[in-house]
Amino acid sequence: MIIRRFSPLLLCLVLPLLPIPSSAQSPSDLPSGIDAALNVPEFKNAVVAVLVRSLDTGRTLYEKNPDVALMPASNLKLLTAATASAKLGIGFRFTTTLLRTGEITGSGELKGDLYLHGSGDPSLTSEDLTAMVRQLGSAGVRKFHGRVFVDASAFDARALGTGWEWDDESYYYCAQVAGLNCDENTVVLTAEPGKKPGDPPVVTAINGTRYLTLRNEAKTGVAGSPATVVFERARARNEVTITGSLPLDAKPVRETVTVEDPARFVGTRLWEILERSGTDTPKPEKRRVEIGIAPTNTLPVATHVSPALPKLLADFLKPSDNLYGECLLKTLGRQKSGQGTWDSGAATVRDYLGEIGVDAAGLVMADGSGLSRRNTVTARMLVDLLTAVETKLPDGARAAFVDGLPVGGQDGTLRNRFKSTAAQGVVRAKTGSLTGASSLSGYLTTVAGERLVFSILMNHYHSATGATRTRAAQDAIVLALMNVPRS
Repeated sequence: MIIRRFSPLLLCLVLPLLPIPSSAQSPSDLPSGIDAALNVPEFKNAVVAVLVRSLDTGRTLYEKNPDVALMPASNLKLLTAATASAKLGIGFRFTTTLLRTGEITGSGELKGDLYLHGSGDPSLTSEDLTAMVRQLGSAGVRKFHGRVFVDASAFDARALGTGWEWDDESYYYCAQVAGLNCDENTVVLTAEPGKKPGDPPVVTAINGTRYLTLRNEAKTGVAGSPATVVFERARARNEVTITGSLPLDAKPVRETVTVEDPARFVGTRLWEILERSGTDTPKPEKRRVEIGIAPTNTLPVATHVSPALPKLLADFLKPSDNLYGECLLKTLGRQKSGQGTWDSGAATVRDYLGEIGVDAAGLVMADGSGLSRRNTVTARMLVDLLTAVETKLPDGARAAFVDGLPVGGQDGTLRNRFKSTAAQGVVRAKTGSLTGASSLSGYLTTVAGERLVFSILMNHYHSATGATRTRAAQDAIVLALMNVPRS
C-alpha cells in the first residue's frame, strides 16, 4: 500500500473512550467531565474549542474558547452543505449534455464533431458516459471519426484550491476540480504479482487506461517477503511510476490516483467508451480531444442528469467527499454571480450566513471541503449554523442537510464510532481530520429527550498520538452529553 500523510478522508476506527461517567449526571457535573476528557498530555500545547447548546431551550451547557478561529478540516463542509441546501434547493441536479454538429448519414456516420458540455457534476461516472453513448447509438450513430470537444466552462480554470499541499496532489482526496468531471477525476490501478520472482507485477488501470502513462519499475518478490509497492503520479503530469516489491503470494494491491486536466480525461474516457460500444472510431493515436464551447448550431444527442440534491449531500457528507464540496461551492458562486470560482462561492456562503444571523467573524473559506489549511471557523459559528438549519431552513432543505450527515455507529465516517453505546443511531455529526486538526460537530438527542447541538474543534495537538486521543475525547464528550438530564 502507498504510504501517505494522515488523510482528510480517513475513516475512523473504533477507539478506546476516556473515562466519562455513563450514568445520569447533573448539568453541573458536565463541565468537569468534559474538562477531564480534555486533560491529557497530548493536548498540553493544543488549542481546543467546544460549545454545546440546547436546541430546545437555547441554554449553553458548556463552552471553551468558542470564539477562537481554528482549522475545521472537513467540518467546513457544514457551511458548504447548509448553503447549498438553502440556495440550490432540494430539486437541484447537475446536467451533462452531449451535442453534435453535422448530419447523421443513412449509413450511420456522424459527419461532424461531438461536444461534451458539463455543469460541474462531481457524481458523473464512466457508467453514466456509457449510457450517453447508448443514447448516441439510439440516435443512429454507428461511425464517428470527428473530434471530441470538452466544455468545462461552468467553472474557472483553477483546478487546485488555495493552500492545498503539493505532495497530496496524486491522492484521491486531492482530486482536481473542473466543470467537467468523471470517476471523481481518478484512475484505479491494480498490481498483481508476476509469474516468478524478479518479474514486474501486472499493473492494470480499471478506467482511463490510455490517459495515464504507467512506468512499472516494481518487481515481484519471493513468497513471504514484505509488500512495498508504491504508486506515485508525477506532479502536473499524467505519468505514474510504480516502484517497490510485491511478493509472489500477495493479493492484488489497489490504489486510486488523481489525473491532471480532468476535462481532457473525460474526453478520453468518452473515446474509449465509444470504441467499446462497437462504434467505428479512429485508431487511438488519431483520436482528438480539444477544449471548446459548442457553437449555436449544435444539436443535443444525449443527456445525463445527476441525482437530486438530497442524494448529492449524502454522497458529499457521509464519506466526506472533497470533490463534491468544491463542485458545490463553485456552483453556488456561478448561480449567484455567473462565476464558478472558489471566491464567488465563498462570498455566497458568507452572504448566506449573514442572512440567517450567523456571525462570520473568524471565517476564512479557502475551499468548500476543508482540505486547505488556510480555512478557519469558530465553534460558535458552527453551532449557530447548525441551530439555524433546524430553525430557519424549510423542512425539505433541513431534512436534506441533516439526513446527509454521518450517523454514529451506522454509516459514513462515523460508522465505526459509538457502536453499542447510547449514541449509536442517535448522534448525527460531521467529522474532520487533517494533520494536527480534528473536529466533530452536529446533533444528538439525550437519553432524557433533549436535543443538543455541539461543536468540538481541536488544533495543534501532539502529532504522534494526538489523532487517536482527539477522537477518543470527542467520543467521550458525546457520550457525556447523552446523559445530561433534561432541564
